[in-house]
Amino acid sequence: MSVATSLPPPSDSGTAPPPMADTWCLDRVSRSLEGLSAKLPCTAALLKFDGLPDVWALPVLLARKPIGLLSRSAARANLQEMVGTAMDPRPLILPHDMPLETVSRMVAERYPRALTYGVITTDPATGHYSGFVPGIDLLRGTLEQFESTLSFLRAAQGDLVQAEKFASLGQLVAGIAHEINTPLGIGLTAATHLTERARGFQGLVDGGGLKRSDLSSFLQTVAEGAEIITANLGRAAELVHSFKQVAADQTSAVRRSFSVGQLIEDLISSLSPRLRKAAQKVQFTCLRDAEMDSFPGPLGQVITNLILNALTHAYDETRRDGMVEIAVESKGGNVIIGIKDDGCGIPPSHLPRIFDPFFTTKRGKGGTGLGLHLVYNIVTQTLGGRIGCTSAVDVGTAFTLILPLTAPDRAQTDRPKDASAEFEALGSDAGRDVGEGDD
Repeated sequence: MSVATSLPPPSDSGTAPPPMADTWCLDRVSRSLEGLSAKLPCTAALLKFDGLPDVWALPVLLARKPIGLLSRSAARANLQEMVGTAMDPRPLILPHDMPLETVSRMVAERYPRALTYGVITTDPATGHYSGFVPGIDLLRGTLEQFESTLSFLRAAQGDLVQAEKFASLGQLVAGIAHEINTPLGIGLTAATHLTERARGFQGLVDGGGLKRSDLSSFLQTVAEGAEIITANLGRAAELVHSFKQVAADQTSAVRRSFSVGQLIEDLISSLSPRLRKAAQKVQFTCLRDAEMDSFPGPLGQVITNLILNALTHAYDETRRDGMVEIAVESKGGNVIIGIKDDGCGIPPSHLPRIFDPFFTTKRGKGGTGLGLHLVYNIVTQTLGGRIGCTSAVDVGTAFTLILPLTAPDRAQTDRPKDASAEFEALGSDAGRDVGEGDD
């Protein structure tokens, strides 16, 4: 009896994931074992099993078509003359091009015996016997396909998370470039006007027709122009300074000491082009500022994502006006940040899933489902804190962050002390008039 080569060895975890997730079919794990004739004596059938210690059953064929399945135990227990009297007449017979995922679901739901005895495969074009899949091979092939798919999904998730990290920074760059262009354009216009007036004034001086009124008018123009240029260059310098710090933080995870209130003010200033276009307002209240020894870049990413998430998901065409409130307070060794909106809220059925990867209600409209998942990972891992959410439909949503003033070296094992109690106390304040339950 010929036996096909076994399954390929499991892929090494150190190798690169496949470029795309494959769909495996039964023929990938099928063995080309010879089937038993329906007229073969059981004693002869037992000899067929001797060379296949890992196979529990063999297909029974009649005119090259499978009609049943003979198990090793049945053949031993029924030493009749004919195989046909001992076989299972209703084995699982499937076309060899059926996807393994479908087969696994069928076996789990309706044919658990196939895990012991195996599956017969046929040629879908002719219906003739084409091979046999022992139960152990079916399990192993399904597991390897899941590992291959999981490797692909992890690689895809990593790429999407990386893209999500820089999405807000890309919007920031475009917005800041437009914002800086405004004061620079005004300053350039004022400088050009001063240049023209200076040329005219020089002409009056050279022609000897200079009057006191001309001098007074020129000096007034110079003073006004200088004031305009100074004010707008100052505004541009302020934007550049804010942008440099925010951009440096968001493109790196460098640990440093910083003021939480100042960090949020810089973020709001950097987001001003985006906020100016929105119908909603952002209000920041610093109840008690705190100096953190942590990672300002990841923290800025979290706050930016939560603000943009509120503007994107909490308001729609029927509910455009609103307010996003941000509050900071220091308690003990933790800083507590609350971000609340008065938008449409989250349905109770969606609330438990908002931090799940790839969960989004904006599929096909630019939503990746990774924004809040990224927020959750940064808060709980990088910053060593906790995040919670309360929401009610048509009332609003509140996110509460509890972060240690000093970020732990190993955020996974060192969390803020008494964080759960503080969250309960703060949750009632941050989510006041919000209720239970924005992606």
